[in-house]
Amino acid sequence: LLKRGRGSFDYRVDNDAQLAIVKWADSKTVTLVSTCASVMPVEKGRQISVPCPQIVAEYNHHMGGVDLTDMMIALYRTPAKSHRWYLCIFWQLIGIAVGNAWLLYQHDATAIGPVKLKKLKAFRLDVAKGLIYPEKQKRARLSLGNENDAAVRVVKQPKVPQPIDEMRYDGNSHYPILSVKGRCRMCPNGPSCEKCNVRLCIVTGQNACNCFHL
Repeated sequence: LLKRGRGSFDYRVDNDAQLAIVKWADSKTVTLVSTCASVMPVEKGRQISVPCPQIVAEYNHHMGGVDLTDMMIALYRTPAKSHRWYLCIFWQLIGIAVGNAWLLYQHDATAIGPVKLKKLKAFRLDVAKGLIYPEKQKRARLSLGNENDAAVRVVKQPKVPQPIDEMRYDGNSHYPILSVKGRCRMCPNGPSCEKCNVRLCIVTGQNACNCFHL
């Protein structure tokens, strides 16, 4: 192919597997494999006027997305070392998913109007908070010595933190449920939100209030 000149190519197609393999001569030979693109239509390159098969044009058009994804994953890579090789693939997929979610967030937020966009690091922290919320309660531990006679040290339950705004205002699955005795986060009454695990009250009568709307 290099002897035939820059832009020359050869290809094979497997119709049963729906697979196309194209070898294209640029400054060096490049081999590309695709299930959605082949040779036709052949176009001229943008920077250099040489024949450019469709599979090469598609690669040049979308390669920036692959490079951008690799860069975002490298910025905040999950430090999880393991001898189980498939866990590396799992965390790679998690990084790609979070990066794509951040790009969609930027696209949707810009479409709504002029808003201050979150940086990638802040966005990842919000995703982490949303996934690990609510925090696990600390379990009481027995003191050292005779465990049968030792009194159990009661750990006071911490105040439930306020959910992140993305969870509070998503308008999805915030159902009131009956819970143990406790006070509303807004006022001294009632039930709790099933999703946020925060006590919020619904009171009818003369002093009616609905803290689910706050």
